Amino acid sequence: MDLHSAEAHLASRYGRPVSWAPPEWNPTLEVLTTHRSVRRYLDQEVPDETLHTLMAAAQSGPTSSNHQIVSAVAVRSPETKAALFDIGGPKQKHILQAPVILVWLIDFRRVNTIAEQAGAALGGLDYLDALLIGATDVGIAAQNAATAAESLGLGTVLLGSLRNDVHRVAELLELPGDVIPFLGMALGHPDPEEAAGIKPRLPQQMVLHHETYDAAQAAGGLQDYEETIAEYYRQYGLDPQWAARTIDRLSSQTATATRRHLQSSYYRSAGLGLA
Repeated sequence: MDLHSAEAHLASRYGRPVSWAPPEWNPTLEVLTTHRSVRRYLDQEVPDETLHTLMAAAQSGPTSSNHQIVSAVAVRSPETKAALFDIGGPKQKHILQAPVILVWLIDFRRVNTIAEQAGAALGGLDYLDALLIGATDVGIAAQNAATAAESLGLGTVLLGSLRNDVHRVAELLELPGDVIPFLGMALGHPDPEEAAGIKPRLPQQMVLHHETYDAAQAAGGLQDYEETIAEYYRQYGLDPQWAARTIDRLSSQTATATRRHLQSSYYRSAGLGLA
């Protein structure tokens, strides 16, 4: 593929031309670097065959020690989507509009079944690492599925908002006690009239370190990035203040505005010790 196309895609990804060029370019790199979240969808179904294909892509990702503790529930029911929208909040209208919501699960049911059949105890679930393994594997699977979806012309947006009330999500999906709803994904055909583009990321000199971590480098381009991302947001009439928004979303007030701060009790009820 044309490296000039690569330069254009990378300039969009970083909001500025980059000082380096990839050694080669291919369709996979194009799909990855042109990713954007889709929040408006056409009224067009996603066939089951497509879902099966996306799940094959999800299951093809790495999984810690081949535990395979990831599952998903595909939600099409308008009533269930309406309930998930109530959990997500008023800004999550794409939950209602998308033809499919995939809810990604950290699923200990299978390993617990194996242990029960063997008369063994899973003492490893007493430690925080079990949750981190599950969260990592869910992230890998969901990203694989998202990339596969975009390669087929579909669009996605990840829904951390479902963790606003994991107890309610579990109730809606009739999950066993040892299955944890961790991440949502809206899936469908993008509305071409949606006003959204490729959102610029932090410049690589702030995130790629060599041999050791450089604290000055990590924060050295914040003002330049603030100006770059502000240009993007202004194109779509959005609040241009990236730093202020980041601070607000990580504030104690925001963290306790929903039931997210109560998640640890749910994880413990699922059999995790978090020690």
